[in-house]
Amino acid sequence: MTKYWFLLMLLGLSLLGCEQKGNNVSKNDVKKQEIIVGLPPSMHNILMERVVKPELEKKGYRVKLVNFSSLRDANTALVEGSIDMNAAQHQDYLDVYNKETHNDLVSLVHIPSISAALFSQKHHSINDIASNQIIAIPNDPSNTSRSLLLLQRIGWIKLKPDAQSGIITLNDIIENSYKLKFKTLLSEIIPRVLGEVDYAIMPGGVAWLSKVPADNILIQEELSPNLELMVVVKKENLNTAWANDVKQLYQSEKLKTFIEQDPDAKGRFIWPK
Repeated sequence: MTKYWFLLMLLGLSLLGCEQKGNNVSKNDVKKQEIIVGLPPSMHNILMERVVKPELEKKGYRVKLVNFSSLRDANTALVEGSIDMNAAQHQDYLDVYNKETHNDLVSLVHIPSISAALFSQKHHSINDIASNQIIAIPNDPSNTSRSLLLLQRIGWIKLKPDAQSGIITLNDIIENSYKLKFKTLLSEIIPRVLGEVDYAIMPGGVAWLSKVPADNILIQEELSPNLELMVVVKKENLNTAWANDVKQLYQSEKLKTFIEQDPDAKGRFIWPK
């Protein structure tokens, strides 16, 4: 009798184990129903709002858009799990963010991007440069870096030969022949002070959102892959079915047609390399 009782116990435990394993597999295989997207201030939001979101909804997803006042806040929300993705940063920015916060957010796919540019309301040419003029540039590390590289390209400053893209600072300037003075500000604030400075560098999407006229642009940066914008997700979600659906839509002909034809997008976006 004892022998049979022992066998029954083993059978019960085996069945329980199988049931629990089955439940775990089932849970992991459940299709994600809702995708929550973080939207920091960026012109690139129209790609999500007008193309990607409607197409995801056709595939059966509910898509919730959450606005943030800054990209850093959107990254914090992504780390904490209150959103699933955002699409407003480049690799240089992400590398600095991950290093500073000890996180491992990753790129899902590069998306159509807008280059940063040098703007002015007071001057009509880069040849108007003169001593002691004031230049506003973004204060986050990656955009400070790209701003200084642009200023070096047009010959206003010279940087240390070993300065590394993405982490270049004002301390890396070794020649400043015009004795330029720099104001470092949040990118989103720069459009408000454009009339108070001689020149300003800001991301093109920030300028567009703030309705800075296109004729205020004097010169644009040359966009390299590390400065193309990306969809960013948690590393654990990189190979999920929903992430793959998002990736395919950002690479789709439908999105390409949109940026070529939509009045708000035409002529502004650069398709990723």
